[in-house]
This record gives sequence, structure tokens and C-alpha cells, in this order.
Amino acid sequence: SVLSFLISMAKSSNLLLCLSVFIFIITKFALAQTCSNYKFSSNTLFESCNDLHVLDSFIHYTYNSSSGNLQVAYRHTNLTSKKWVAWAVNPTSTGMVGAQAIVASPQPDGSVRAYTSPVSSYQTSLQEGDLSFNVSELSATYQNNEMTIFATLTLPLANGGNINTVWQDGSLSGTNLLPHPTSGNNIRSVSTLNLHSAASGGGGAGAGDSKLGLQVSSWAGNQPGFSLALTVLSVFALFLRPKPEHKYRVYWNIYHHIIGYTVIILAVVNVFKGLDILSPEKQWRNAYTAIVRTLGLVSCCHARSLYLVRRLSLETMVGLNRA
Repeated sequence: SVLSFLISMAKSSNLLLCLSVFIFIITKFALAQTCSNYKFSSNTLFESCNDLHVLDSFIHYTYNSSSGNLQVAYRHTNLTSKKWVAWAVNPTSTGMVGAQAIVASPQPDGSVRAYTSPVSSYQTSLQEGDLSFNVSELSATYQNNEMTIFATLTLPLANGGNINTVWQDGSLSGTNLLPHPTSGNNIRSVSTLNLHSAASGGGGAGAGDSKLGLQVSSWAGNQPGFSLALTVLSVFALFLRPKPEHKYRVYWNIYHHIIGYTVIILAVVNVFKGLDILSPEKQWRNAYTAIVRTLGLVSCCHARSLYLVRRLSLETMVGLNRA
């Protein structure tokens, strides 16, 4: 019958919609970039790494307690060639002033300039200068929208092996560094590394705590984590669904639909953002656009089917009552 066909079509459309969201979640987990699964093109290995909680950054490091040498690789992803980056150790405080920075910026000829710069005030323009400790093997690379700074620092340890770190990014005007933003994630880019855990060969509190911080911060504010949190809320809502005749069912329906459609919209936007960052061949964007349009058409058919089912059911009930 027409009614059974429409019900079947509605269920199939709903299943396809849920399946697309499920595939998005699995893909986000599979493609999530963390420091632990990263391999350097030079095959350089580090004993520890942290997923820094803001500015798409990661720090890889190995500490030699006998020599006091800290070998680091600071990575900043999702960058254009019009950006500079910096990573610093602050021996005296947890803020910007007093930080001993390593700066890197792309040059017009395709090379990357890397140099040291001590920060003595908030009005710094990151001029080149010597740091309060020795820095060797300094270099930087920029490829695939990712900047990496390599260096070896000779650090005298205090405070239980903890060091204060700061990292930043900002825009370029030609080869001149413009001031970094003074709001949002740019004022939250501070953390502490425990080098004793790195020297022992394990991630210890440094790596573990940072990963936990990344997960919590992504759930709280970053778009991928936010969409995932909404998805989980949507699933939990299934266990709390009132019966159709319950007086609160209408409010549950509103909540469920808002959460569900928000997740779908964020999923689509996130994938397009990823395509912009990775810049794959045009055929991949075209293929994804076609999939999104198809799913959009299916969703419209699903909504139309539900409307027709409800209308037909209502007309049937009215007809039975009249009979």
C-alpha cells in the first residue's frame, strides 16, 4: 500500500542519515592527528611528545639528564605561508615576559628563517638576539601547511625538572612579523613540561596530562570536539526518550532534532575545512560535494515522507471517526 511504502521509505532515509553521521564520527577518530602517531620525514625519534591544547601545536622532545641537553621539535599545523610561529622556554615565570623564544617564518624564496629572540617586554617585535642558555642545531621547515622548528637547548634544571613553555603564531607583512592576537587561544598558549619524565624514557605526567587537557578542551570549545559531544548527547537522548503520549515528549522532540541537525551541519563544515587545509585534487572536493547533495536530497525526501505519512494517518483517523 501507499502508506506502507512511505513508512518504509522514511525508515530507510532515517537509517541512511544516521549511518552518514556514524561514518563521520569514525572518520574523525581515525584521522585525528596526535603527536604519538606522527613520523618525521627525517626519521628522527623523540622519547616524549605532547599534544598542545591550543593553536594546532605539538611538541616532541628528548632530555639527556647527564648533559642537560633538551632536543625539541615544535610543530604548528594548519598554517599559511603568511604566518610566523614561535616556541619558548620561560626560566623565570609562566608568562610571555622573560621567555626565551625560537622564532620561524617562511621567506619569499621558499626557505624558512629560524632564529632566537629573548622577550623582555610585551611590546617586543621578536628581534634576533642571544638567549640565556645555549641553543644549537637550530633549523625549521615549512611544508604541507605545517611549520616545524628543530633545536637543541642546554637547560639547567630546577623546580623538580619542570619548565614553563609558551608558543605563539602571528601574521607576516612581507618578511616583517606583525603582533600576534591578544585574545582567544593566543593568550592560553602556555604549559609546563616535566623533563624528568622525558629523561626516563616515558611520557609520564607531561604527555599524559597534555593529552587529557587536549580532550577536555576540544569537548569544551573546538568545533570537532563540540560536534562529537553533541553526537554523544543525541545518543544518550535515546535512552531518555519519553513515550509518545508523555506530556514532555514534544520538548524531547525539539531537543533531539536541534541536536541532530546541528551535528550534521558541523560534520559537513568540518570536512570542507579539512579539504581547504589539505588542498587535495579537485575531484575529491567534487565527490564530497556530490555526496553532501545526495544526502541532502535524501533528507528532504525523508522529511517529505514523514509529512505525508502523518497527513495520511490523520486523514485515515478522521475518516474512521466519521464512519
